[in-house]
Order: sequence, then structure tokens, then C-alpha cells
Amino acid sequence: MKNKLIVKIVTLVIVIINIASVLFLDFFISQLVRLALSALFLILFLFLKTRNKLYLVFLVFMVIADIVDLYYTKPYITEIYSLIKMIAFSLLAFSVLKKIKIQKLEYKVVILFSVVVGINLLIAYKLVSETSNLLYNNIERIAMFANWIVSISVAAVAAKYYFDSESKKAFYFMCFTFLFIFTDLCGFISNSFGMHLFLYLERILYFLAYMYLSFYLCFTEENKDDVLELF
Repeated sequence: MKNKLIVKIVTLVIVIINIASVLFLDFFISQLVRLALSALFLILFLFLKTRNKLYLVFLVFMVIADIVDLYYTKPYITEIYSLIKMIAFSLLAFSVLKKIKIQKLEYKVVILFSVVVGINLLIAYKLVSETSNLLYNNIERIAMFANWIVSISVAAVAAKYYFDSESKKAFYFMCFTFLFIFTDLCGFISNSFGMHLFLYLERILYFLAYMYLSFYLCFTEENKDDVLELF
């Protein structure tokens, strides 16, 4: 009961912050909202005493990344931000690697899976290299592309985890992983193309990502039918 009350209070605060931020269509405000979300959810999981400490480390890196991103116009910030996000997303992949059954897929499925990952990497390369020539130098583009490689690889691991188990918990893991990646994509599109409408989508996806992370961390076999009641 106490945990549910804490979650509901934090959720209410987050919703109020997001509603208030809609009045300010500004990249810096959007970054402040992201930082507030990360910090609040980190505090939430500290109160809930999350068993898997790896996810607390992940949340710490997310908070640090959002702090760094406030200074996105400064030199080397893109490289530092990309490095932090790569470490954070690598932790996600590491957390479920033991649960993945490497031998389960047939070779035809492996080939198809590899092709899909390859196509996404090509899209990421084209997106970074061709749309950011005037905005970033070569080192920044390399850092951004490396970040996308890690993100796409983690997305592939999350999808494989779900396909192996087809459980509700694996579904939550896949959802919050993909949503975090799409959040960064929305931020990149908004910053690179000046399509500020994606700032709204970024805020929504960031909140949903943390919501599904909450579902994942609060999920156990005993409360699998009640986990959504937390919200």
C-alpha cells in the first residue's frame, strides 16, 4: 500500500510537470523536464528499494546524461553525452543477456534478424552523416553513430529477450528500452531539423519509458496481475 501511494504521488507530480511544460515549446525547457523525470524516478526507485541495483546505476547514468545535455551547445558535450548513454544502454543489455537463448532461433531467422539490424544501422548512419554536416564535426558524428549502434544493438537484445520468453515482464523490458531510444531520436530530429513539435513527443515517450520501467521493476510472478494497479 505504501509503495502504491509513493508511485501515485510521483506520477501525479510528473504529470503536472509535463502539462506545465506544454506551455513552453523550448528545447532547454524540454531538457529540464527530462532531467526532472529522471531524477524523480531515481528517487522513486530508491524509496521502493529496487532489488536489481543495476537499474539504479542505469538511472544514475540517465540523470547524469540529462544534466550533461543541458549544455549541448558546449564543446565535447555530444561526445560525453553519447558515451554516458552508451554505458547506460549497455547496462540494459547486460541485465538480460543471461536470459537470452542464443541457440533457440533457426539460421533463417538469425539472417533475417541480422538484416533488420543492418538496415537500421544503415539508416542511423545516413541520418547522422547526411543531416548533420553543418551542425557537427567528424568526432561528434562518430560519437553519435556509435551511440546509435549501441542503441540498436540493445533494441535487438530486448526484442530477442521478448521473443524467447514471450512473458509480460519481457514485454515491459522491450517497451521501455524502445521508448528510451525513440526519445533520443525525437530529440535528434527536433535539434537537427528544427521540428520542435517532436519536443512534445519526446516528453510523452520519456514519461512512458519510465512508466514501463516501473512496471518491469515492480513485476514479480506473485503480483503479475496487479502490477498495473501501481498506476
